[in-house]
Amino acid sequence: MNEIPPYLSVRVNFDNSDYDNVCVTYGGGVDRLPAWRELGNLLAHRSGWHFDVVNNGEALWSHGVFGDARLTIFVNQDLRFHCCDHDEDSDTFAADIPAVESWLSGREEGARKPSSTAITFASADNWKYLKLRPIQLRVSWSDGNYSATMPGLSDASFGHTLAEALDRAAEMICQLLGAPVEVARELTISAELEETAVRQLRGA
Repeated sequence: MNEIPPYLSVRVNFDNSDYDNVCVTYGGGVDRLPAWRELGNLLAHRSGWHFDVVNNGEALWSHGVFGDARLTIFVNQDLRFHCCDHDEDSDTFAADIPAVESWLSGREEGARKPSSTAITFASADNWKYLKLRPIQLRVSWSDGNYSATMPGLSDASFGHTLAEALDRAAEMICQLLGAPVEVARELTISAELEETAVRQLRGA
């Protein structure tokens, strides 16, 4: 069995990591904050999008799975929304949120799939990278089922038990990448439980 390097278990947290603080600190200052809030209102619950601090400390909304950032959006110094389609190697500067929505139209479906580069990397050496790479799932509970989702992945996996939901999520990840289903049992999975899942587990 392959041993997981210790550094892959390191979890990084900011002392004050609320959205406003991160946007002010890493997104260009207070002047850009209203635009970042507008962008957050658009993307926070939009399937597949996640917010990160990347590169040399830059705030960024991105869409993609398994480390890909196939679509990205940030607020630039002109207070416009810099929209990048990395598959097309193209940039668009949107003046307002309706323009961002127009740019998004027709692009998100393709971004939900792993790129050929991600698949090649994950499958190398008998899927070694996929097995070692920590995959964090978010788990909630509703209407008698646990649901497990992965950042950047729009589909959720459901199960009557927590284990069942996690197993189905692992199988879905393998299916998405074209990995043999038996690899699912070897994936390095961690789960962040939302309040609803915790209450159900505790019988509250």
